[in-house]
Amino acid sequence: MIKPPTTLTRRSVFRAGAGLAVAATATPLLTPASAQSEGARQAGAEPLNGDGFYRFKIGDFQATVISDGYGQIPIRPILVMNASEAELAPVLKANFMQPVIQATNNILAVDTGRERILVDSGFGERLGPSYGSFPGLEANLRRAGIAPETIDLVVMSHGHLDHIGGLVKKSGALAFPKAQFVFVDTEWNYWTGSRYESEVNSSPMPDQFKKGTIGAARDNLPPVANRTRFVKQGGEIASGVNYIAAPGHSPSHAAILFTSGKEQFMHMGDIAHNPVTSLQHPDWTPVFDYDPAQAIKSRKAILDRVATDQVMVMGYHFPFPAIGHVVRYNTAYHWEAAQWAW
Repeated sequence: MIKPPTTLTRRSVFRAGAGLAVAATATPLLTPASAQSEGARQAGAEPLNGDGFYRFKIGDFQATVISDGYGQIPIRPILVMNASEAELAPVLKANFMQPVIQATNNILAVDTGRERILVDSGFGERLGPSYGSFPGLEANLRRAGIAPETIDLVVMSHGHLDHIGGLVKKSGALAFPKAQFVFVDTEWNYWTGSRYESEVNSSPMPDQFKKGTIGAARDNLPPVANRTRFVKQGGEIASGVNYIAAPGHSPSHAAILFTSGKEQFMHMGDIAHNPVTSLQHPDWTPVFDYDPAQAIKSRKAILDRVATDQVMVMGYHFPFPAIGHVVRYNTAYHWEAAQWAW
């Protein structure tokens, strides 16, 4: 008997974190962000950046951050599981943060002139019509003038629910019907193998996150198997696009580096979940890390690299549009959001 897809409600997922539901009437948090904007022409109009998407350039590549929505999530223990309340409280106060914050999913679309690439796919329909109260990925793609059927490559950073949930619709149809899918080979092998279910169930994640993670791998990966290309960790995905090894958050988690001319841009995936907890305290770990010690090592290596090379980056869960620079500060790092271009 075929099991129906696991569909979680927004309320059940976030209540699992700390007895909290997703706020039904949140306001989009638009932190200043990056580069030169180009409004998408739709029906004769030219929407401003911030209408669910944000455009910028990576050399000659046209890039767009697409919001998959947002929801409320407790910092402790979800984003910080190895620090006490006493350790966390002064950090929150110094950064004007509350114990429960707005978490976001940000999807990157890059048109290289040869291919239109999407990095990760968000929650999709697995948490209802959108992550929070904002329209989700498909609606915001269309607002940006990017039809799902025009995506050539969907590149996956790793196999967690909030990254692979949007690959397949509830109907069973592929969300990106003409795309090829790209995974790190060992990451795919893990999430389609025999170990992940027992290891997820023995992890410290709340039960609803466990259920969603297992269900997403079981339901969303087999339908794309015959359209998936596998790349070695650190290998080339396409011209100007490479995986960067960053294991620990998942077994073969990877960042994605885009290079056009003299400009580089790194999609950090889940190497860092929040500008404060992940950068100011890179030893703090979220509840989702598969191997926390390895995740810390990878986080520090990536943060050191992009700070040293002054590479613009994107944080998948950072405040929309989630692009900016990592700057060294004391013994850790500071987030410098790129200036918003209207």
